[in-house]
Amino acid sequence: MTELKSPSDTYKGWLFKWTNYIKGYQRRWFVLSNGLLSYYRTQAEMGHTCRGTINLATANITVEDSCNFMISNGGAQTYHLKASSEVERQRWITALELAKAKAVKMQAESGVGVSQVLGYVPGFRE
Repeated sequence: MTELKSPSDTYKGWLFKWTNYIKGYQRRWFVLSNGLLSYYRTQAEMGHTCRGTINLATANITVEDSCNFMISNGGAQTYHLKASSEVERQRWITALELAKAKAVKMQAESGVGVSQVLGYVPGFRE
């Protein structure tokens, strides 16, 4: 079950995240808020232990099949995710794409450059 709260642009719900070859996909609680996708082992962890976060402004979102999709920041973070159904996957993709577009727009309006978001990149000029 996924919850959407329009006024705060927050989207929350359970997804399965690939962890490793021994444990495979593990159920995790994901929170999409303010252009950031964060995850926790449980809803109760939200107050104290974030397990990881990706900034959507610089992320690539790729649909893999009916239930699977991937989010990567082009660097060290790549999340392989699985929704419980194709409909649920599409809800997440829509929410992620909207949040990404909003984050990119806010970044452009604030005048923050790509190199400032990514950190120093040798040889890169804006």
